[in-house]
Amino acid sequence: MSVARAGCYVDTCVLVSLFHNDSGYPAAEAWLMQVKDRDLWISHWVLLEFASATALRQRRGELDNSRIEALQEALEHFRTERLGMVEPRGDDFLLARSWVQELSKSGLRAADALHLAVAHRHELTLVSADRTLVTAAQQLQTRAELVGVG
Repeated sequence: MSVARAGCYVDTCVLVSLFHNDSGYPAAEAWLMQVKDRDLWISHWVLLEFASATALRQRRGELDNSRIEALQEALEHFRTERLGMVEPRGDDFLLARSWVQELSKSGLRAADALHLAVAHRHELTLVSADRTLVTAAQQLQTRAELVGVG
């Protein structure tokens, strides 16, 4: 049974832009300022993907250990102050799998389909800077918002 919640499920790419200060930072920051009164949600899956993106940048030599520690602390502070947690369940994986199969030509990736399934079950608007993901969400009649389109 779905628990309807007002707010947004924030995709990993938005948090990566906010905390890694990449090219998507201005759009992500502007979006965050616009939604200051809305509830924001993530899952531990988002935290895992964020850690993976950070580790990739470390392997590339773009981040040193002190910067990684600062990023982890900043994200954890933001999470406890601003983000609620929702979690994937078995049914979400099954739904994500069916959507990947249904939209096989769309480029919808498994990890993104899982985010979408979690947002869908909780009746949250998926927020992402990934145009492919937002387009897939719209095709699946799931609320989504594209960050960074000006």
